[in-house]
Amino acid sequence: MDIAVFSDIHGNYSALQACIDYSVGRGITNFVLLGDFVTDCPNPQKTMELIYVLKQYFNTYIIRGNREEYLLNYKKSGEGIWKKGSASGALLYTYENLTDKDFNFFDSLPNYNAFSMKGFPTFEYCHGSPTETAELLFKDKRNTKKVLSNLKSGVLLHGHTHIQETFVYRGKKAVNPGSIGIPWYYGGKTQFCILHGNGKTWEEEMIQLDYNRREILHDFKESGICSYAPAWAAVSMHTIRTGVDLNQTVLLRAMRLCEQERGMVRWPNIPEKYWAIALKEKYIDLHGKEIPHEKE
Repeated sequence: MDIAVFSDIHGNYSALQACIDYSVGRGITNFVLLGDFVTDCPNPQKTMELIYVLKQYFNTYIIRGNREEYLLNYKKSGEGIWKKGSASGALLYTYENLTDKDFNFFDSLPNYNAFSMKGFPTFEYCHGSPTETAELLFKDKRNTKKVLSNLKSGVLLHGHTHIQETFVYRGKKAVNPGSIGIPWYYGGKTQFCILHGNGKTWEEEMIQLDYNRREILHDFKESGICSYAPAWAAVSMHTIRTGVDLNQTVLLRAMRLCEQERGMVRWPNIPEKYWAIALKEKYIDLHGKEIPHEKE
């Protein structure tokens, strides 16, 4: 039995389509989706339609990620502080482009589940960790070891970190398939994994694929997301182009610049000029391309 495991799509429907095509081409009809379906990339409705097709025609096992929780909580709280600008504009853009069908779907999903089928060992799956969608499970870290020690089965599928890796601790295994939509490393190739079950064990095959990046990068320009979150969109495009993630680096630098000049900073009230400086310091333009410069 083979199962394709997808995580952290982040609205990159072009990458998702490539991963679906590859999986179906290998005869796979079982899919596990580990959350963070949308936010960061344009036209989230295109990603959601692909997910609904998977759900309709294949065996799909789906949990929600922290981004779905953000969106649900924002809606349930009566909306609030998100506004245009690089701090929260990408979230607002996504929120405004989703439908009631999408929110109802997110609301129906669990944060954690276990796969159990006669003739195969059980495995568990979540986005961050079994108890917290935003927990980061990096290999060799104390919290990761604790999670594995408390695991009911021998395998945990998780995402959130965007790092494709396997970590084994005391005979139990944590498998991160990497990110489909905002992938780190491998030159920006989209990433997922295929679980191969032989009735006794699950073995993972890590996949990295080239795909039509021009399509999603074109949509950044045409969709309006760049006007909602100029610098954040630029950093997302840069990661798609290169596999190098600078989101948190640029965010923290913009916050620091704001604090230095204004004496305080409170997310999401970070003026765009500080984002522009942070981008320039990392030699990234507003199209996510690297600005030519002499390497140190």
